[in-house]
Amino acid sequence: MTRPTTRRIIFFVLLTPLCAACATIGTPAPAIGPQSSWEEIRGTPGLIPQPPGIGFGNRSVSVMDVCLSAGTLRATAGDGTALEKPAAGIPRDYQVGFGRLEGYAERSSVRILFYKPFTIPACQ
Repeated sequence: MTRPTTRRIIFFVLLTPLCAACATIGTPAPAIGPQSSWEEIRGTPGLIPQPPGIGFGNRSVSVMDVCLSAGTLRATAGDGTALEKPAAGIPRDYQVGFGRLEGYAERSSVRILFYKPFTIPACQ
């Protein structure tokens, strides 16, 4: 072997354990995704829900803020107004997108990372 080859071998022999140590430092937690519980998803900082809305007259309410009671969909608007409408013809199952904000200022947008099934729950 020539001298430069020997130096390269020694370099890689010394570097390998160092790289292995680097790989274990700061190992990320398992990725949040559709398999995650609602509690895990809601507890993840920076994750932005993008749920579809259900129209209540001239207002739209996130499906995540609606409940079902005896054939009636119920929700509370942002100003505290109680909203109701018949549930007939309205699906109970939806796909809620979750994403992260990308870009900055007027060029920012939410990039959807995954979708999680959501069913409108019964009112409490």
